[in-house]
Amino acid sequence: MDLDHFLRDPQSRRRFFRTSGVSVAGASAMFLAACSDDTKNPVKLGPDESDQADVEILNGALDLEFMVVAAYKVGAGRLRGERLAIVKGFLEQEQEHADGLAGSIEDLDGTPNRAKSTYDFPVLRSEADVLRFAIDLENTAIAAYIDALPKFSDKPLRSMAASIITNEAEHVSVLLEALGREPVPGAFVIGRAA
Repeated sequence: MDLDHFLRDPQSRRRFFRTSGVSVAGASAMFLAACSDDTKNPVKLGPDESDQADVEILNGALDLEFMVVAAYKVGAGRLRGERLAIVKGFLEQEQEHADGLAGSIEDLDGTPNRAKSTYDFPVLRSEADVLRFAIDLENTAIAAYIDALPKFSDKPLRSMAASIITNEAEHVSVLLEALGREPVPGAFVIGRAA
């Protein structure tokens, strides 16, 4: 996978989640279920179908979290002082995201994906390179979770995804400030590459 293209192309991110197994019909039904008022004609999928779709979406998100964890581990080797402390804290939170996703997959009787043994990251020569790359990854995660959010058939999964989006946005803000940039550059969190 060409990581740079993935980070900058919203279509690549959509394909990432689409190839995680959610059919167009299944995604549409889940979107309608997410948007419907449960008390008035809710859209329902069968338990096996909706659970399987949720597991596939969760595993796609888990793959992304594993990549972010690996990137923070690589990037930490280039950082010192306060920036290193920030990244170590984010690494712990990203691992918590991965653990939460894996637990949710298991709760749905699914099998969580495993992290790859290696990832193809760009060469990060400076602290600024690490921070910019981290911002790109965090924004990619935000966009992916925003894309996945309405597809979950289960309200607790939508809540978890929304919580992760919020945390990723906090990460972006702190990373931007560490680069000397405006920490809150816009009124909406959409996850586009920085």
